[in-house]
Amino acid sequence: MHHHVGGDADGPTDSDADGLYNDVNGNGNWDFNDVVLYFHEMTPDRGERAVVRFDYNGNGRIDFADVVWLFNNL
Repeated sequence: MHHHVGGDADGPTDSDADGLYNDVNGNGNWDFNDVVLYFHEMTPDRGERAVVRFDYNGNGRIDFADVVWLFNNL
């Protein structure tokens, strides 16, 4: 089953309750698969709500630096 960021009922979750969706694919684990999915689905135009939940480095936008942050914080 292919997951999309924010697209499925079992979509992204905030597994550590910090306000950021770190379990991007919603499988219950925060792992490298989340980084890969985030990278492939990353677009700067996901809406304000998505930016708040997916802007891991807090710079106000969705960008490659967020992919790096997610990977470094696994």
